Amino acid sequence: MGQKALKEKYLFVIELTFYVYVAGESFVQGFALYFKNIHLCVGISFMASNNTYQLDPGPLDPSVLTEQLTHRSQDIWIGNDDMILNTRKCDGKFWDLVNEHPIHPRVLDVIRLSGLYGVYRSHRPVVDRSLITSLVERWRPETHTFHFKTGKATITLQDVEILYGLPVKGNPVLGYEPQKTIADCQNICQRLLGFTPHTQDFKHSSLKVSALNAHLRLQPQLSDLVTQDMVNEKARCYMFWMIAGLMLADTSGGLLKLMYLPMLEDITAIGSYNWDSATLACLYRFICKASQSTQNEIARFLPLLQIWAWERVTVLRPQIVAQKDTRNIFHVGLPRGPHAARWFAHFSWTNTTKHVLRVFRDALDSMTKDQFIWEPYSADLIKSRPDYCRVGRDIWRARVPIFCWDVVEVHLPDRVMRQFGLVQEIPSPFPFDATHFHHDRRGRPNTNWELEHAQWLPFWNHIDQYVCNAPIIHGSLRYDDPYLIWFRRITRFVIGNPTSRPQQLQGYVPNATAYETMADRINVQANYRRDEVQSDHLHPPIRRRGKGGVAGRRMRAVERGRAPIEMGDEDQATQDVQAAPEHEPTNTKIVPYMTPQTPQISRAPSISSHENAFGSYQPQHFENALNFTSSPVEGNELNDSNDEVNGDEMEDASQGGEPSVKKKRIIFPKLCGTGSHYLNEHGQKKKTKGNKVFVVTKKKNKG
Repeated sequence: MGQKALKEKYLFVIELTFYVYVAGESFVQGFALYFKNIHLCVGISFMASNNTYQLDPGPLDPSVLTEQLTHRSQDIWIGNDDMILNTRKCDGKFWDLVNEHPIHPRVLDVIRLSGLYGVYRSHRPVVDRSLITSLVERWRPETHTFHFKTGKATITLQDVEILYGLPVKGNPVLGYEPQKTIADCQNICQRLLGFTPHTQDFKHSSLKVSALNAHLRLQPQLSDLVTQDMVNEKARCYMFWMIAGLMLADTSGGLLKLMYLPMLEDITAIGSYNWDSATLACLYRFICKASQSTQNEIARFLPLLQIWAWERVTVLRPQIVAQKDTRNIFHVGLPRGPHAARWFAHFSWTNTTKHVLRVFRDALDSMTKDQFIWEPYSADLIKSRPDYCRVGRDIWRARVPIFCWDVVEVHLPDRVMRQFGLVQEIPSPFPFDATHFHHDRRGRPNTNWELEHAQWLPFWNHIDQYVCNAPIIHGSLRYDDPYLIWFRRITRFVIGNPTSRPQQLQGYVPNATAYETMADRINVQANYRRDEVQSDHLHPPIRRRGKGGVAGRRMRAVERGRAPIEMGDEDQATQDVQAAPEHEPTNTKIVPYMTPQTPQISRAPSISSHENAFGSYQPQHFENALNFTSSPVEGNELNDSNDEVNGDEMEDASQGGEPSVKKKRIIFPKLCGTGSHYLNEHGQKKKTKGNKVFVVTKKKNKG
């Protein structure tokens, strides 16, 4: 080893020991870990010199993150780390319009009563695609949380109401969407929006943004003498654009779904809908989709995701220099804006960056516990917000299903109790279906979604009975806290691969992973594994991903010797297959995640049945919690091929723990044919000429 490499190794040891000391260990404990760190450095050096070994980024315990092979972090680890997600929304022309022609005060009164005033009042933040991508890389669809070094965190009902003032109490955003002709679409636009779009302005029951924008610009200013019906029509235009083009935007870009328009017919009833949970459910769904390695775009309310990160992660947020002048946009006498309105400002980027994915990823890889704010909303701050930002504070911690038409997700505050200033214990597992985010409205016309989700509505209607509670936390968690010990085993700390760190390239070179931030696992054992002994459970079933997909990933892994071939009992009796060694047990006491009172649930039961829902157990820290009877995200009655789910795959409900991976497809070794491969391997080859069969014997090499 050269002098420079030796110097870097020992600098790494010193910095690593210092990091453990800062993380909460005493100086003596940190000094004792120094010797363990030297062993870790030797392992890293050996790994660099012997390419048959590689660093295992985790998780050490794969019982929770069961979909690792299809996650974006898997591709990043093997070097495909330049993909930046496209952010899809269609609100740019909306903000251009209201900046040029401020909304009339009478129209704003209607918007204020609808509960959408906070979205308008917060104005438009510039969404950073690289920042959004770095957050999605740490989102886990198995738990619906971001996995940071400091623990799990997620966006909750509290965040949505405080930041944007969307109503958290009210009826779920559900409705009936019959098939519409172009004439039907024109009629509803004329009746509710006050204009009739042309035939070419519609596409798949959606209205083009350009048509709505052109209509609003024809008469941008209303006189004070207009009728209330004209005011309502103008207000519906703006609200429809905010809902379908920003809060619930899809990946279509310039199209607004007309299915939301009938919900705006009764002006007095718009505020009775729970726009808070609808926005959150759709955001959950699209982050889950975007976390997959095959996806390249993301939609829904992305400003909420970005501002949530700015509020909590100090290494991502810009510095606010001064608030922007809004006197020409927001009239005097209007209510104050929600908390997100403070980010409509001029920024300074002295200490942070923007638009650079590698820098954001590096910052999150090396983030320390003091760089994440668990409670950005103090009691005084909440009290100072307008009333519409804190009406639903008594149900912010409710563990309930949340809806938006075809989307059904689950709000799980018991996984992130530290965000509410409460003690965090190992959460009860929730059986998310591995492909729950693949189900949508396609192929399901004339569906009444209120009837479709009728079995889950009672949970929401009695939301106050499902509020999580726990003791108040005092100070920060110790490094040896049972929850943190468990979390370090089931998570994947590092996203960027330290072994692929470029050395000769110009520009920014990430350095956080060079300090081996996976040293957080020293107390639970940092493992190094050969490629040849990868655990078999990490390989999902073969599935098609459309044109140019990766259906043969498992087959190729078997052919390269990187995954064992699954065989039946008869084959096992005749084959001498050496099992992959398991991880060595840790010396630290680990609190098991699979609690005996939690039933094990099949990955794909019928959503129409109430057999196994959240289970018959009561989640931790519940007050007067009723027993759920089925899981709202366990697929639906029919899969994409309209085949009913096989009930024989239901697992024993007496066993506790996280749901197991779906039954894997058995791959049998390919039999030898009679071609050139058979000739090379066995020395013979069969050839046919007419009706006769000849056997050709390979000549031996005399040399």
